[in-house]
Amino acid sequence: MIETFVSSHSTCTKNCRTVVCFFAGVLTYRNNFEAAASEIAKRYQNVKILTIFPYGAANGITRFSFIRLLAKQLTQVSYDLSHDQSKRVTSLSQIISEHAETSDHVILIGHSAGGVIAYRTGLLLEKKYGFQQLQVFAVGCPKFHLRNIPYNNRFTYITGQNRDRITQIGKWRKPGSRIYIGRPGREIQMEFNPAHQGWKFHASYFLKSDWTDSNQVFRSNSEKLVSKIQELDQETNSLDRYS
Repeated sequence: MIETFVSSHSTCTKNCRTVVCFFAGVLTYRNNFEAAASEIAKRYQNVKILTIFPYGAANGITRFSFIRLLAKQLTQVSYDLSHDQSKRVTSLSQIISEHAETSDHVILIGHSAGGVIAYRTGLLLEKKYGFQQLQVFAVGCPKFHLRNIPYNNRFTYITGQNRDRITQIGKWRKPGSRIYIGRPGREIQMEFNPAHQGWKFHASYFLKSDWTDSNQVFRSNSEKLVSKIQELDQETNSLDRYS
């Protein structure tokens, strides 16, 4: 079941210039994007921030229902990885179009399997609803087959310095295919909290997760990630204006 919430960090609720949407993967809790949403609010004026759970949020599950929820969500993720469009994508594109109907700046940010949904939803928003120049960022996301289309130039794939098992899944290009030969416009590796390993690393991209780098400079995963997203967003917008 799709769950969508307007973040309390939003600085605008109607006629907003910018709409930023966070897409969750599996077994994600509602507060997972709060630190990142706070960073977005610091950097963008008149912004509505949506937190979207394409496979439902994990809040309230018990240890007895954990495995059942995980199995259900993984089945849905498997379908979305292998199909260019799903009912989830269709529903989400309509939901976002309603929230962003007066906006001229839309940013979609997906975590894990949510990155796949963010990409496909953005493509449908462009094709069906006429949204132009929206930006899509997938963080710690599995790879999936991509067509070689101009839209990919606005798709950024972000990974960390540690091996993330989820990012090892799949491929951008389909062997032997003349259709699925695309790649993201940008593939970026960033440094996140080095104390996190394995699944903890995968889950912490959007968290505050404070640490100190080799130069004794204070860092936060959420601050560093959102800062990079803003930098790349501004860079692309500048290129669009002068192209």
